[in-house]
This record gives sequence, C-alpha cells and structure tokens, in this order.
Amino acid sequence: MLISLNWLKQYIDLDGIEINEMENALTMIGQEVEKIEVLGENLENVVTAHIVEKEMHPDSDHLTICKVDNGKEILQVVCGASNHKTGDKVVLAQVGAKLAEDFVIKKGKIRGVESNGMLCSEEELNIGKDSDGIIILPQDTPAGIPMKKYLGINDTVFELEITPNRPDCLSHIGIARELGAYYGKEVKYPSFVINTESSEKTADNISVEISDSNLAKRYVARIIKNVTVKESPKWLKERVESIGIRSINNIVDASNFVMMELNQPNHTFDLDKIEGGKIVVRAGLENEKLVTLDEQERELNSDDIVISDGVKAVALGGVMGGENSQITENTKNILLEVANFNSQNVRKTSRRLTLSSDSSYRFERRVDEENAVNVINRLANLIQEVAGGEILAGAVDNYPVPYEKKSAELNFERLNRFVGKVISRETVVGILTRLEIEVVDNGETLTLTAPSYRDDLENEQDYFEEIIRMYGFDNIENILPKLDISEQPVIDTTKLSTQVKLIAANAGLKEVINYSFVPKDAMEKIKYTVAQEKLIDVLKPITEDFVTLRPTLLYSLIKNAKDNINRNVANIRFFEVSRTFEKAEELAKEEVKLGIILAGENDKTLWNPKPVPYDFYDLKGIVEEIFTQLKFNNYMIKRSEQSQFHPGRSVDVFVGRELIGSFGEIHPDVLENFDLGKTSVLVGEFNIDLIQKYIGKKVNYQGIVKYPAVPRDFAFVMKEEILVGDVLKTIQKVDKKIEKVELFDIYQGVGVLPGMKSVAISVVLRDKSKTLEEKEIVDISNKIVAKVEKDYGAVLRQ
Repeated sequence: MLISLNWLKQYIDLDGIEINEMENALTMIGQEVEKIEVLGENLENVVTAHIVEKEMHPDSDHLTICKVDNGKEILQVVCGASNHKTGDKVVLAQVGAKLAEDFVIKKGKIRGVESNGMLCSEEELNIGKDSDGIIILPQDTPAGIPMKKYLGINDTVFELEITPNRPDCLSHIGIARELGAYYGKEVKYPSFVINTESSEKTADNISVEISDSNLAKRYVARIIKNVTVKESPKWLKERVESIGIRSINNIVDASNFVMMELNQPNHTFDLDKIEGGKIVVRAGLENEKLVTLDEQERELNSDDIVISDGVKAVALGGVMGGENSQITENTKNILLEVANFNSQNVRKTSRRLTLSSDSSYRFERRVDEENAVNVINRLANLIQEVAGGEILAGAVDNYPVPYEKKSAELNFERLNRFVGKVISRETVVGILTRLEIEVVDNGETLTLTAPSYRDDLENEQDYFEEIIRMYGFDNIENILPKLDISEQPVIDTTKLSTQVKLIAANAGLKEVINYSFVPKDAMEKIKYTVAQEKLIDVLKPITEDFVTLRPTLLYSLIKNAKDNINRNVANIRFFEVSRTFEKAEELAKEEVKLGIILAGENDKTLWNPKPVPYDFYDLKGIVEEIFTQLKFNNYMIKRSEQSQFHPGRSVDVFVGRELIGSFGEIHPDVLENFDLGKTSVLVGEFNIDLIQKYIGKKVNYQGIVKYPAVPRDFAFVMKEEILVGDVLKTIQKVDKKIEKVELFDIYQGVGVLPGMKSVAISVVLRDKSKTLEEKEIVDISNKIVAKVEKDYGAVLRQ
C-alpha cells in the first residue's frame, strides 16, 4: 500500500514530525514500513532549457549538436532525438544529475564532439512512459527552472505492508486515523456539500435489485448528468500518480482518488449504455460471457458476482467493469456504484480469472458497508468539481443485511495483569476514544463498541492489543516472568504419540503434518458418518478449504495421496499423528489419533521383481507390528460396517465394546470422489487416547521354553466372504497346545473356483512340559481340519 505524505497531510497535521520518526511510529503501531521514496530525487540538477541553435553532427546521420541556454550559460549538448528544433523549450539534465542508481550524467565526447548534459524524455526522468522523443515544453516556459519546482514534485511516499486483519488501513484516511490516535491529533475528514441542481431524482432513472444478499450486503447508486470527460486537473493527476496509479481522465481519476482516500472501491458506468432502467446484482449464468475493461472475454460461472442491467451483464462485481458500459470521452451521463460484495466470491473470481485489481484486493479482505452512502456522496461531489454536471437528487440504497456493531467488556484488572503494568483509566479511555471506539464506563469494566470499519475487534483481548500498541511497547518495562522452572511431568498420551511415530517410521511410513481444517463437504466426500451438529465450523475461514475442524484424519491423508499421485509418486506410505475435533456438551472433544494410508504400488523386492498394488494384508501387517511393539494385544477384530470403507475388505478394532479404530480398503465411491479410479488405497485410523487406556502397565516375563515347537501348515478352500480372522480365532481354541496361528497367504485364481479363496495358515504346536509325540501332532492337526470344515464349510486343499 502506497501512502503519499502530501496527501496524508490533508487529513492530519504532521508538521514538525520527521520522516524517520513517522516511520518508527508506523512500525510501532503495527503498520510496517517496507520502503520510503522521496519523489523527484532523480530530478536534482535537471532544469528547463531553451535550444538557441541546432546543427547536424558531422560524424552521424541522426545525432544533432544543440546550443542550449540553461538560464545561466549556453551549453553544448549532443542529442539523439529527432523531434526538436531551434527555439524549442526542453528539459536538460546537467552534468552531475543522477537519473537512476547507475546513470549519472557526465561531461564527455560523443563521436568526437563535446557534450555537457542530456536532453531528456519522459521515460528517462521516470515521469511518464513516452520514450519516442525528448520532452517539448510550452513556449512560454522560462529557462533555468528546476524540474522539481516546475512539475510541483515535492512528496514522500511510504510503502506499507498492511496485515489482512486491518483492511481499513488500505487508505489515506485509515493511516491518518492510526497516526492521529498515536500522536493524539485530530483527523480532518473530507468535508463536502452535495449541490443538487436538479429536481430529477436518481430513483426515477434507475432501480437496484440484489437477487441474493449473500452476494452483496449493500449496493448504493447515484446519477450525475451532463458531465464533461477530459484530462484531470493538475492536483488530481498528481495525487493519483504519486502512488503509482496511471491517470486516465477526470472521472476515472476521481473514482481512484476516493478509493485510495476512503478505502471503498467504487465504479462508474456510462448511464446511456445501461438498458432497462435497472441494475441487478446476481450470480453468473451458465455459458454467460463478458468482455472486461482489459478487452478480454471472460466466461462466467455461478461463483461470479455479476452486475447486469435489464438486458446484459455490465460488470464483474468487485473485480472489473465491462467494456460495454465503460466511460469514454463521449460519455455525458454517469451512474455511480458503491457496493459491498461477498469476499469469498470476489476471491474465487479473481483467482480463477487471474484478474486482480485494487478493488478485488479490498473486497477480499472486507470493506465497511456502513460508509457506502458517505463514499458515494464524496465521489459525486468530487466528480462534479472536476467534470461539472448535475447530481440528481438522492441515492438508491439497497441494504438487505444492515451491519450489527460488535461490543465487548474490558476489565481493568485483567488488562493490567495482561500488560504487566498498571495503565491509568484516563489513559486507557483516551486511547480508545482516539481510536473512535465507543466507551461506556461501568466502574470496574468498560463496555466497548467498535466502529464499523474495525470488524477485527471482537473480544477483550483485541482491545488489549489496541491499548498496548497505542500506549507504546517501548513504554512497558522488560520484566522476566515469574515461572515455575521445575521439571513438568510429560502426559502419557504425549509419550505414546512419540513412541507411535517412531514405530511407524521404522515400519517404512513417512510422516505428514496437515492443517486441522478441512472443506465444508470433506466428510461427505469421504462418506464419513458424523452428525452435522457435531462438526465445529470456523467463524471466519480464511479460505474455502479451511471451513471445518476435522473429526477424522482420513480426508487429509487421502488428499495427500491424491496430490502425490498427481505428481507421479507411485508408492504412498504415509502416517499422521494429530488431534481430531467434535462438539461436546461444553468444550470441544479433542482426541489424539494415528492415521495411516497406503496407496499405489509396493516397491520391487528381490522375491517380487514387479511392483504390486497394496492390499489389505499389507496394512494389516503394519498395524499388527505397531500394536505388538506397543504391547497392545488385548483387542479383537470384527468386520467393519463403516461407510467410508469397502464392504468386506475392512475391519474394526475393539477392546470389549469400545471401538479403538478401523482399517481397510477405501470405498470405491470415495476413490471416485477423488478421481483416483482403480488406484489401490488403504487407510487406518486409531484412537491413541484409547490405546493408552488399554496398554498394560506391567511387562510380564516368562522363562525360555525347553521343548521344541512343531510347525504345521494348512491350506483351506472356503467362500471368499468368510473372515480369515474368525478362522484363526477358531483354530486357536482347538487345543491348548496351539501356541500361535498366523495367516501367510490367500490365493484366488487357477485351480480355485470363482467365489472361493484358498487360505494358507501356519500353526505352531508346543507342549511346555514335554516334547510332542507324532500321534499328538496328528490328533491336533485332524481336530483343526475337522473344526474348520465343520464351522466354515471349508475343504482342506490336497
């Protein structure tokens, strides 16, 4: 944001305050100064001059030798331009002039002829874009006048970094208010009187409709007739050009001036190009197109805010006007617009069309809707001043959602405790009053009401900040805090989370860290079942992707996988340990969870030279490894019915009746929602707080078994819908001498009927008191086969 010091002085008395002091003051109150530029620094030693003689250079067909009068003496200057003649009044950069950082005018010879300066173009002096020839001044211009004086350039421009929460400071009045509060000086707001010379009313010529109040909170229109579009007067041109805005004409310059003065974007239409006698604020239509002021045809959609008349679209609300209603030199009657458009819609349109403007920048942050009528009257008054015309009586003001002021209580005891110092009541009230905050003194507390342009002031802490920054951070002594420096116990869940991260990393997973916010439709997109009233929405999301606090880690992990697959990463192995959030009766319920995702194809191995898609058992192995190392083993697994998972290819993990987590293959509909097609994607999510609850506190040791284990393998053919976990549990209960039961392969294909699967199971037998005999081994094996065949209708593969 560029701020002109001369412009700023219209609204606040800054006499006696040095530039460096003002820079420090702005920085201390939170308006960081990035750069200070003294305009016209490059014009030192540059003067008006008179060409008294001109001849061609003897060794060039395009250079000329000019005798130039600088008001003191006649100098010889070699010139390369062709648009000058004897008698012309020109601009001379004398020896020693520094036109740019690395461009200093020196005395020298050009093709053997001495030259004592340079005749300059607009571009060389950085006062315009014309570089085709040197500047030719009016004939009555005296020689020897410094160009800074001739051009009236005597200004300092501050470049400020305005934070997103302070859009009110994107204007000269905004910065004047800040400095006024800091220095205790009065702010002089623009004073004007509307000279309504016409008995004709604006409302008789135009109506304003807002189809959806979500698109625009307010829209004010006013009409001026019989204006004259021409070059701006010198003062207006200097004002807008001082902050880098190109002067167009008096109407456009007045519009830009008011925006930079009062921080309210506005627009001017050629009234005679508005059809149907009405303005409609609506969403864009399918296949609708508009040629904007930059002569580009834009295809619109329903996210765009469109300003239309009775027939066609005439502007993109908050972004840019349309070519079909623009002001030209032939314009006589104009329609003024001051509105307040939805910031999210403006941001979407600006990004989609890569079309950013000073207006869109302000609307994306917030504009004060309460100031709209004042702004349109200021604009009408200024246009009448520089372009003439008759202002029609009254304005048309459509204001469907009036602004509600925000109030908060401030407690002096809490303020002093927060600051670490007692600030007097008089000082506090004075600061708040200078900040134009309404103050009601209740004794121990103050009731504070923020002005409409300070929408960022919501609670007591916000007002603490305002008081401190205006009181001065340098006025608060540095005191070391009185803290307990004894070692604090580490919460068990924190220890466990650290342990889980280490185990997951050792299992070949890569940690990701995501924001805790997700889009509004995130849960619907992953088919995650959660009551709408349990979701916690952000009151003022900074983007549409940060609307809801996530109740699950799965959306973020799937999006991570999607983003990486889009970048040709074939093997995704991620985990995240973070908090999830749901509404509870009082405070939000926060739970620490572990999320895992496998997607794409596993890497090549020595025994498997071709990458293969991840399957359920890859994830199951990782989950079991984590549980084993955590010594979490008193759980059971059941088929999952959760909607985000593939039916029959996912399980829930329980301890008793308490759900600890779930893992398995993602539902095909979810894959489709993320455009993942047939990509293999498996996810798991586990509640670390609950795991902590059920992990045993003591480690039990047992002696080394003296007698050998006997391994036996079985392969059963069974229906594919049978849960292998149930089969393993059944086998484990067949005999006490069964020490371990593990799945080591599932096969479907040649030799196995459709709808069936071959399940290979390893069983370890051991008797802790003696060596097993062959007969015992055969008996147990037969019991295993009989039990599985009976309970599951399975057949032992031969």
